[in-house]
Amino acid sequence: MFRTVEKLCLVILFDKKPLNQSINLTGYLLNIRKQKTHYFLDLFDGSLTNNRKHLQVIASLEDHPNLPHLTYGCSINVQGKLTASTHPKQEFELIAEQISLINSSDVSNYPFKPKSKETLVTLRQDEHLRLRSSLSQAIFRLRSQLMFSIYEYFQEHHFIQIQTPCLTRNDCEGGGETFRVQPYQSRVTEEEKEYFDTQVYLTVSGQLHLETAANGFGRVYTLNPTFRADKNFSRFHLAEFWMLEVEIAGLTQLDKLLDIYVHLLRTIARQISNKCSEEYKYLLNHQIQPKYLEQFLNQNDFPRITYQQAVEYLRKSADFHQFPDNGDFTRAHENYLCKTIMNNQAFFIINYPKQLKPFYMLLNDDQSTVANFDFIFPSIGELSGGSLREHRYEQFKLRLDELDITHDLQWYLDLRRFGGMPTGGFGLGIERFLMALTGIDNVRDVILFPRYYQHCNA
Repeated sequence: MFRTVEKLCLVILFDKKPLNQSINLTGYLLNIRKQKTHYFLDLFDGSLTNNRKHLQVIASLEDHPNLPHLTYGCSINVQGKLTASTHPKQEFELIAEQISLINSSDVSNYPFKPKSKETLVTLRQDEHLRLRSSLSQAIFRLRSQLMFSIYEYFQEHHFIQIQTPCLTRNDCEGGGETFRVQPYQSRVTEEEKEYFDTQVYLTVSGQLHLETAANGFGRVYTLNPTFRADKNFSRFHLAEFWMLEVEIAGLTQLDKLLDIYVHLLRTIARQISNKCSEEYKYLLNHQIQPKYLEQFLNQNDFPRITYQQAVEYLRKSADFHQFPDNGDFTRAHENYLCKTIMNNQAFFIINYPKQLKPFYMLLNDDQSTVANFDFIFPSIGELSGGSLREHRYEQFKLRLDELDITHDLQWYLDLRRFGGMPTGGFGLGIERFLMALTGIDNVRDVILFPRYYQHCNA
């Protein structure tokens, strides 16, 4: 019998091609074709890419009288001999010697039908089963490659990976959209008690903690789940999502931070485009067009405009001519700037008024704006944001005192008190990045179990 260290799966079988050897496989049935004396079973285990997603198993009804009990979607274990196929579209097939039914499938209620073409909308209705579909598998293979490429990029560029905490006493972004850790009920007295000695939240960002690591290692990143209690049903918002956050010590120029950010995007997009060509083909077969992927792959610079320049563009328009001083941009503003002004080209907006951005951003010499950026992407809006961090102790302490948060952030202020270096960094949401890379227009389709306002299934 052909043996491997790990459990044998179809992708190993197609790679090693152990012809005329006895093998053992476990998987689901994608299709069943019946003839007078034989059954032809399409065995699928999820390990193959979409251009060769199954292995044909041939079983005689005489040797396997229980074949009529097999149904589409059931799981089986099959042992047999791999032989060369005479069919021009398949290299080999498995002649079954023994077939065991593991679990039958309720075909009448199974949400996927043989040879039917799934849509993202219908797959969304069965979150717990959608990875049985080839369309969802293509999406999540792309996601897997995205995560691997991120780790590989930072390993090659001498970054240290840090695991920042999910529980925190700070609202890093200052938006107040946090999930609060509730008191627990004592089993003895049935009284409600706080587990911690202070109010604690699920993190909205690991940035503050990541800065402590940047002051030790110089170059660090984290890739963790983050949580936002945003009561929004839009196709862009999740309550739980994955965030890449990067922090680099020694940065004093915003342009340099933007250069690093663009290099990361281009490198990862190029890797995914090269390594996931079959997945992209499958998305195209389902009318999912990665129409903006080329913006990551070409070498054209992304335009950089200031907040004030963006405001001036808006005020010259018919719809937004009354845009207020120091007003914040909505998605409608971002879409107008991207479509009309930038001709659907991704671009940066830099140097926002300090009152619109979190307390930790570096105050510019004009004393009214901060050294930050938002990256605006076609059809999505804000893809990510970043800034240089305020590293000057006295100036930063005045800012914390002004906001009356010095006590809660004394540990963060200590980074400056004890010789902290200038740092800069950014956060990039994995799900929105994957939307930008693929052309998928709903964030709920690129995360396995989406959590959003009034929705937490499974």
